Formats: sequence, C-alpha cells, structure tokens
Amino acid sequence: MGRLFTSFGEAWGFFVDRRQPLEDGFASLPADQAFLLAWLIVFDDTLVPAVRAVQGMFSHLNWVVPQPEHFLHTSLGGVALTRHHPPTAREIGGALEYARRAWKDTPAFEVTYRRINCFHTAVVVEVEGDGPRLLVDRLVEDDYWRNLEIEGALREVSSETYLAHLTIGTMKGDNDPALLREALIPLRDVEVGAQRVSEATLCLIPASRGTLLSPWAVVGSVPLAFAQGIKPRGL
Repeated sequence: MGRLFTSFGEAWGFFVDRRQPLEDGFASLPADQAFLLAWLIVFDDTLVPAVRAVQGMFSHLNWVVPQPEHFLHTSLGGVALTRHHPPTAREIGGALEYARRAWKDTPAFEVTYRRINCFHTAVVVEVEGDGPRLLVDRLVEDDYWRNLEIEGALREVSSETYLAHLTIGTMKGDNDPALLREALIPLRDVEVGAQRVSEATLCLIPASRGTLLSPWAVVGSVPLAFAQGIKPRGL
C-alpha cells in the first residue's frame, strides 16, 4: 500500500494529481479464514440513505465495491488479526478491560460526516469532530496495545496518520483513477449528516479476501460518559 497520509488535504491533493493506478483493497487480506478484532464507531443507520445517494454517483464503476449498510463504521483501531480461529474469550475480555480503563470518564461526542475523499484503496467520507481522535489518543497514552496479551496483536495506531473516516467504497483490482476522479470531484463538499456517539464497540470481523464485508459480531462495548447537552437516545 502507498504511504499513509497525515491530513485529509494531503490525501485529496494526492488523489486529484494521481497518475498511478488505485490499489486493490482486498489483495493484502489473507486468502484463508481470518478474524479481525477491532474497535469501531458503528454508523447511525438513519444516515444510510444519504450514503446510498453518494454511492450511486460512482455505481457505474464496477471495480468500486460499495460498503454494505451493515458494514458502515469509523475505525478506532485494530486489536488483533488471527488465522483460522477467533480470539479467546479471555483475550477479548482483556481487550475490553484495558479499553475501559483508558476511556474512563471520556465524554460522549458528536461527529459530522462531510467531504468526500479517496485513499489508495477506498472512497471515504471525512469525519469531523475531535471525539474519535481523543479515543485513539487515550488508548495510545495508556499503552493499550503494549499491555494486551493476545494472539495476532496488531501495531499501535499512529496518532500522526490516524484520520477518522467512513469508508463507503473499496477498490477491487488496480484501476485508473481518472474515471473515479470525474465522479468524486463534484462531490467534494457533500454532507452525509451528523451522529451522536455514546459508545465504542468491539467487533469480531471476518477478514479474509472473500469474507471481509460480511456482518461482524459485537463482542463488547464501552459506554462513554454523557457530556453536558448530550443525552442517551430516548431521554
């Protein structure tokens, strides 16, 4: 995969000027059965119609695989990638407990999904708001990844290159960016909507080339403290 970007502006500028082919988002995944344990912000399903409208603008490009409704999310970081079998209940319990410690008293927050962008392997919508980065930074500050005792442990998320985003399409094969550029440039300032985030969700995701976009299993969550003016849904 190409270099990681340190800002959305850098990513967009690279895409606009890009001459080399876009990269296959599935090629680096294991061919055999695999499981990814990861922290996610699950997407608000009331905003799905807005995502579908944006995806429709590049639906003529059959090499951009639209993200299914059940797979829409913002990643806070992978925990572990295992082959052939998922992490044990003990390992999952440890991942939960260390996160609860790191996120103690972290307030709930709101994010806005606005501005289309394109990474090497995916079409994304930028996530505005400091909340996702705060969650990642607190994990890093608490040495979350170093403390974990889990098979297939992944590297610590880099604060320098962490860009909170919503993937809405994944590249299949290596393709010329010109046609995708024609579709995305008019959508640069699109707004999908806003969402209140009151928890982080730990998910077990099928992660082979053939299963990546299958539904995940929720194996735990950490509720966030309610900040002033942000209340639980239904209150």
